[in-house]
Amino acid sequence: MSIEEDIENTIDILNRLREEEGVIIVEGQKDIESLVNLGIDNKIIAVSQKNIFCLIDSISEKEVIVLTDFDKKGTYLFKRYMKELQSSDKKVITIYYRELKKYLKKYITGIEQIYPFLKRRGPIEVHEDLIF
Repeated sequence: MSIEEDIENTIDILNRLREEEGVIIVEGQKDIESLVNLGIDNKIIAVSQKNIFCLIDSISEKEVIVLTDFDKKGTYLFKRYMKELQSSDKKVITIYYRELKKYLKKYITGIEQIYPFLKRRGPIEVHEDLIF
């Protein structure tokens, strides 16, 4: 698959993610900033700011989207958060992590790098209101 196809697929994923109602869990503040810059205005929580168990207790939404980095640590955290969330009766939506990782892992290592990566590629319309 070409980089252009990977970018097109990534933009499709981001557009679908914007429509989700669930809370998004990321590793850190820079991940939040990247998603916000991409026009994703869901409730986003950085785990680095809280203990995972306290975090789970504070989430009222039933659906949770986990977006950790694509490296070894991020993959470990993804599995750990997924397990903890599922054991507390949360529905964990994994498709976005799996698809973003599939299309972006060969170019970047994490969520915080998505916005700068796409911005470097030139003007891209993520949705009708956001062109970068």
